[in-house]
This record gives sequence, C-alpha cells and structure tokens, in this order.
Amino acid sequence: MAIELRCILDTLGLILKGLLAMPRQDVDAWVRFGDGSRSRIYRETAMRQRAGNDLVLMAVRFRLRLLGRSRLGHWLFRRESLLNTFLFAAHTGFHSKLWLTDLETGFYRGIYEWHGRGAAQEYAETLRVVLHPWVLNGSFDYRIIEGKSRAEYLAGSPGSDPVRGDQGWWCPVSASRVLV
Repeated sequence: MAIELRCILDTLGLILKGLLAMPRQDVDAWVRFGDGSRSRIYRETAMRQRAGNDLVLMAVRFRLRLLGRSRLGHWLFRRESLLNTFLFAAHTGFHSKLWLTDLETGFYRGIYEWHGRGAAQEYAETLRVVLHPWVLNGSFDYRIIEGKSRAEYLAGSPGSDPVRGDQGWWCPVSASRVLV
C-alpha cells in the first residue's frame, strides 16, 4: 500500500508541476492489428518533456471480467480508468500511454513508451498482478517492442511480415491516420 500511495503522491506532483499532459491529437484514431481486430484510441497520457533515445514500446491487452458486452459498463470503465493514471504515471521510466478500446471483442489495450526495457518489464509484471482479480483468465498479455518509434510501430510494418492470427493482437497493420 505504501508503494501505491507514493505513486499517487508523485503523480499528483507531476500534475501540479505541469509535467503530465493529455494530448488529444490521436484520440479517436483507429488502429488495426494482425489478429483482425481494431481498437479506438480514447485517451493519451504523456510526460511533457520528450527526451531520451532508449525508449521502448510496450503493448498490453486484457479483457475485464465483469463488463461483458455492457455498453454502460464499458463507458463507465473508460471514465473511471482516468484515475488509474495515478498508479502508473510516476513509475520510473514512464513516458507515454495510448489507451485503446475494442467494443467488439471487449479488449482494452495500452501502448506505452518507457525509458528502458527493464522499466517496461517491471511495470508490465506489476500490472499483471494488479489486474489479476479484474480480468478474464488468460486475457492479460503484453509484448515489449524495441527499435521502433511509436509512429513507426502504429503505422504497421510495410515490407515485413507482421504477425497474423491470434498472436497478432500486438502488431498494428495500419492506423486511421498517421500518429505521432
């Protein structure tokens, strides 16, 4: 509990100092993935200072246990999830997060930028534990992607063979517009 309280207080400090932003330019863009699904970006959270060459990407996916196909439940979760910002934004290495939803499949995705693979891996494993009681068994997964900018990643992989089928959930094949 002490770690969570520290993260909440540190995130509040970031907000008060104006270091945390919620850019809107990519909100409502759609991203298609190699498994045939598509998700809409409904929020972005980002540090205002964009620095560092060691950024890695992390894609996370999960399906919430209690929501099923309830449109109201998903609407409420997307609003409530804003509060979850306090649990990740102050983690060491956090840079940005795109929040995505797919109402057809019920999956939520997060596409994060982190400073360093270790910080991304540590956060993903923490998230796995925190979400465990709330997600359907087997629905939580993540991948860490190195060597691509977020824009390159979201544009898909022209000239290379993206992962297709069930395992392609984390491989964008196109976005509805060029995302930066």
